Formats: sequence, C-alpha cells, structure tokens
Amino acid sequence: MNSQTELPQSNVAVVSHRKDADGISSAALIHYLTKAKIALTDYSEMNETLSQVEPANQIFVCDLGLNKNTFDGFLGQVKRLGSEGKVHYIDHHPLSEDFASKLRDVGVEVFHSEEECASILIYKKFEEHLRQSPYMKVLACCGAITDYMDLQPFARKLISTLDRQFLLYEATVLAFSIAIIGRTGLEANLKLEQMAQELGEGKKLPHEIENASTFAQEFASRATALMEKARREGKKMGNFAYIKTGESSTGNVAYFLVGAFDVPVGVAFREDGSDHYEISLRSTEASDHDLGKIVTRISTRLQASGGGHVHAAGCRIERSQLGEFLKLLEEELSAI
Repeated sequence: MNSQTELPQSNVAVVSHRKDADGISSAALIHYLTKAKIALTDYSEMNETLSQVEPANQIFVCDLGLNKNTFDGFLGQVKRLGSEGKVHYIDHHPLSEDFASKLRDVGVEVFHSEEECASILIYKKFEEHLRQSPYMKVLACCGAITDYMDLQPFARKLISTLDRQFLLYEATVLAFSIAIIGRTGLEANLKLEQMAQELGEGKKLPHEIENASTFAQEFASRATALMEKARREGKKMGNFAYIKTGESSTGNVAYFLVGAFDVPVGVAFREDGSDHYEISLRSTEASDHDLGKIVTRISTRLQASGGGHVHAAGCRIERSQLGEFLKLLEEELSAI
C-alpha cells in the first residue's frame, strides 16, 4: 500500500506498542486514517494479543520489534490474519532480511526502517492524508521526541515546521501520562486504548485529553523522589547500574541511574504480576553500545522476549534469570 491507495474506513484493526508515546501515536495515526479498532500490547504479549484479533480487511502492526523467540509465533498469527485481509507491518526496530523475506512470503506488507521511529514512518508513508490535520503532525513528532529520534532526517524536518517548546510540552504530557496510567493495573490497557482513540479522532492534543495534564504533573512531582531513590538504592555493576522498582515507567528510572552513578547504561526492572521481570535499559547519546542488539542477543540466549534500539531497549525474563541477565549484560558491555 502506498500513500495513493484508498484507505478503508471500516473493518480495520491496529495492534501497537502500549509502553511509550511512539506506540500510542502510531495507533492514533492509523485510527485517524482508517477508524481502526485499537489493541495495545507489549513485545512479550504481542502474539497472544494478535491471536485474539479477529480477521479484518486491513490489519496494521506498529512499533513492535521481533526476535528469534517471538518470530515464529508472530509469523503464524499474521499468516492467519492475512488469509482474509491485508496485514501491514510498520516498525523501526532491527529486522533481519530473513524475517522480512518470510513476512513478505506470506503476503505481509513490510514498511521498515531503523532511520525513523514508527509514528514518523507512518506519517511519511501517508503524509498526503495525515497533513490534513496539524494534530497528526504533532503526534508523529511526539513519537520521535520521546523515542530520542528527533534528530533523524524526516523527523527533524517535521519538527522544524512547529514550535519546538510546544512540541516538547505535548510530548512530555503524553509520555508522563502513559507512565502514570501504566500504574493502574488491569485497567491500564483500556485507558491507553481510549487515549489513543481520542487522539486519533484528530480533535485533541495530548494536553487536552482528560486528566492528562494532571497525570503529567503527578509524574513530574514524583521525579525528584525517583532520582533520590535511584541514587540511594541503585547498585553499580561494572559498566551499568541497576535497581528494582515498582514504577511502570522503568525507562525513566533507568535514566535516573545513568545520572546518579555516572555510568553509560542504566537498568531498571519490576515484577509484572507473574513470575517475571520487565526490564528497561537506557544509555547516553555518547555511549557506543547498541542496546537493541545487545538485549536481542541476551534474550535469545535466555529464551525470552526482548529488543529495542540503540539507546533504549527492554525485555521480559523469568525472575530466576535475573542474575544471569546481569552477568551477560556486563559481558556484552565490557566487550566494547
């Protein structure tokens, strides 16, 4: 499908990443284009989520990276969904040519590039339609800013056409709201899907979503305490520092560790309600480590799900694997 293709307005679904603004923005952009029903998920749950999606005329899968432990299940699900409609995979995480080829072989349209974040890729692909609403440009820019990909060529071009301080505010409200909503347990997914749908109606910006500014203020107020907790309870292990946290926004906590311990990489993990840890890793822009590739290698060895991009990555492992994960991470970081 290219930007000239007629976009369906019924019987469409989008499955996107729920943990960050890029995933939420991606879902909102597709909803604006197609009125798609939205389902949000995470890397470790995406195949289960896809198994619950009914076949439709068009299925969009956005901002969900693949690795060796998740690919076979993913391939089976998109093949099932593709038997009655068209599946589009739009993503910016590392994707091997072997995976891309197998997806195309079962009829999936693959639109992939590591150069821009997922929401920017969507905007670029469907710019003719999306530029009809200035709000959609703002959402795409929010995805780029919060994924730390705002200096990439197309994102930079879009951002230059809007006031940067305004964009930073909208991106912060969106990201901090997602972090607070993520702490609401079983209701979180439903609330985030509702937020993505409201944004996708093209009538509201992030700060206009009900309670969004309040959520953002709440998270900002917590930031000082989180920074102090990172300094007090974090532990340094060679090239990184790590901490166990109860925050859903583990990525933010990981960044606080980088500053508190002056290390290139921060690692924050939390229990996910089962016998697993959800782990986020963050690094400085000056770091030479590609966290996405490192976490993909470690996750493959641990038979876990995980991946990401250069300076931000995540995975889900069994709690009993934490010690081995930390050991393997230090080995990877020390090798560079």
